[in-house]
Amino acid sequence: MALAKRLSSEEWDVIFSSNLTRARQTAEIIQQCLGVPVFNDERIREINCGLIEGTTEEERITRWGANWREQNLGMEDFKMVAKRGLTFLEKLIKEYVDKRILVISHGALIGLSLQHLLPQHFQKTYIEILL
Repeated sequence: MALAKRLSSEEWDVIFSSNLTRARQTAEIIQQCLGVPVFNDERIREINCGLIEGTTEEERITRWGANWREQNLGMEDFKMVAKRGLTFLEKLIKEYVDKRILVISHGALIGLSLQHLLPQHFQKTYIEILL
């Protein structure tokens, strides 16, 4: 609610949100304050973590061993996540010229997209620490 209140002092034209629950809920709270349309888009979903989704480090080590990071456990490729984020942004830039757009997404997608766009400023992403 604090974010919605802060954003209400500015002009916004549209909100785009990941279609995952937490992002959609955040978008809906903000939308109530701003009164602008919200569109959900699966391209800005969080990274798909494959088999490790929802597991702790301890559970990963128990299931796949200490070298679980070197195994193919179905995790979405970091470059593909960044490409997904950038493709979304490129489309927004073309379709919403001169519009003020809020994008509500997730840490890994944001971090990996920023790392691709501005590698000199984002040499590491938070997701690397978590995994």
